[in-house]
Amino acid sequence: MLPRCVPQNMERALSALPPIPENTDVDYMLADLISKDPRKVIVLDDDPTGTQTVHGVKVITKWSEERFINVLESDDRLFYVLTNSRSLPEEQAVDLTKQLVASLNRAVKKTNSKISIISRSDSTLRGHFPAETVAVIDTVRNGLGMEFCGQVVVPAFFEGDRYTFDDVHWVRQGDMLVPAAQTEFAKDPAFGFRSSNLVEWVLEKTDGAVTRDAIVSIPIEVIRREGVPGVYRILQKAPWNSVIVSNATSYYDLKTLVCGLLRSEADGHNYVYRTAASFVPIYGGISLRDSLSREELRDLSGNNTNGGLVVVGSHVETTNQQLKSLLNAKKVSGIELSVTDLLHEAARELEIARIINAVSRNLVSSTDTVIYTSRTVLEGTGKDGYLQIGSVISDALVRIVRGLAAEPKFLIAKGGITSSVLATDALGSETAHVLGQILPGVPVWRMGEETTVPGKPYVIFPGNVGDEGSLLKAVQLLS
Repeated sequence: MLPRCVPQNMERALSALPPIPENTDVDYMLADLISKDPRKVIVLDDDPTGTQTVHGVKVITKWSEERFINVLESDDRLFYVLTNSRSLPEEQAVDLTKQLVASLNRAVKKTNSKISIISRSDSTLRGHFPAETVAVIDTVRNGLGMEFCGQVVVPAFFEGDRYTFDDVHWVRQGDMLVPAAQTEFAKDPAFGFRSSNLVEWVLEKTDGAVTRDAIVSIPIEVIRREGVPGVYRILQKAPWNSVIVSNATSYYDLKTLVCGLLRSEADGHNYVYRTAASFVPIYGGISLRDSLSREELRDLSGNNTNGGLVVVGSHVETTNQQLKSLLNAKKVSGIELSVTDLLHEAARELEIARIINAVSRNLVSSTDTVIYTSRTVLEGTGKDGYLQIGSVISDALVRIVRGLAAEPKFLIAKGGITSSVLATDALGSETAHVLGQILPGVPVWRMGEETTVPGKPYVIFPGNVGDEGSLLKAVQLLS
């Protein structure tokens, strides 16, 4: 019988779980296993927010075989490749994944490398699953001859208060944990879902292609009571081509899980991972660190005296609350971009020109400015229609940022798709370096020399991260 998927008090729910063991050797074991693992870890990120838990790593925003060869030959264990595939219809996302992985395969052969692939996606279960992971498996198998035992699904993201226990994925709202399927994210026009229980969610998303017998759960109880041997035991008993879903509410859980996975991989078993951001630093061997200090942020800002710019494309409720707080702040000017006008060709050019002129005036007068899309969500017809509207909005935001008459002191992009297109299409990014986080779950990139803002900081603020004051706090830190 499945656990009841009802909201519950977060403190009571987490305290009712088996306690985290004290004085374990999991950190030592993890470091030892990673030191002996010869593989490079490639994170295919369906939007830039997936760098929200790492620091000191490279992001390839425009991929090529030559760039893959360069990073495979470097000393780095882990690097990201931005796909922005969540903005695409599923068929295009699959085609993109196959082309990218085929190019990666060729680089792997030329460098004689060994690899492991993480498909990083949304911690609220949105995205092209299992289409992308299946495309990775098929393309790597065809190109490199690697066989895979299955897929590992780990959506826990602690910096954003997303936890998995009793096989149910939970999202924190205030003092409560709410089953993911009962949140606004499950109503996403492109990626909606009905199931909070991960076993049921896999059945729903795979539409019968994966049977119940092929889905294996790794419970919190096993992780905390049996440790690495318990995780390893479950992995060894998992059927071929299984989907393995893991519970986790803490980094101890992820460290124990990863140790079991690395032991299994050392025995010759391969997996493709579909995870949120918290899994990546543990599997990739990246140390956890606090957010960037005020001094570090001040050093990044330079001597630019113009106003800063915030671009808000996300329209989830968390973003709406943060936007309201920002617009109510002193010395911040808000300019609304009419989506209705953008969708009518006759009005589009005038609207884009109006925004460019207004923002440019603000920047040169040292006024911090926020451009935000009108908050009414226009869904279009079907999933592809919704994504097409998003494409029109993204194109307009790119043109606006490109057309500004002054360089902003700082740039914050709010929303995954928004931050992706601004980085690549407006700023011309081909590579970037993740410096760390300005706030938990909010990454800061240093832009590459090829961009229009070489060496400058770029803040990628996920739509569904933080409380109502977080966006304002980020602006204040940078101002």
